[in-house]
Amino acid sequence: MTRPSGAAGFVAIELVLAIGLLLFPVVMLVGSLPRWSERQHAAIVAAREAARVAGTDWPADGGVDARRVADEVLASYGIAPADARVVVASPPGRGELLRVTVTIRMPALTVPLLASVGAWSWSANESVRIDDYRSR
Repeated sequence: MTRPSGAAGFVAIELVLAIGLLLFPVVMLVGSLPRWSERQHAAIVAAREAARVAGTDWPADGGVDARRVADEVLASYGIAPADARVVVASPPGRGELLRVTVTIRMPALTVPLLASVGAWSWSANESVRIDDYRSR
């Protein structure tokens, strides 16, 4: 059986192109999903704990303590303070909600041992109701 001229080597080139252009980006994206989930969970936990502390400190402004607790939670997840922002709303009155928002930087694509490319933000909100009959 004779081979048509000029047809040798196409399968090898197509295989390399398929791996390089299709498979590699998908693997990088799938590799980033666990990091996104972990950072979302860290932001939720940090917001919850910061709101709890700020609600306990009420009627004083618990913003400093709330930010400290949120930073400790984020540090336990290995997230740098520069990658997160904690906002504690001003202390509300009795029967109102005290709100805490933790905004965290999410790397769009992470290549292990090399770098992170791009980023977007994700926010977690938590509210604690101040008791109607709580003393000042």
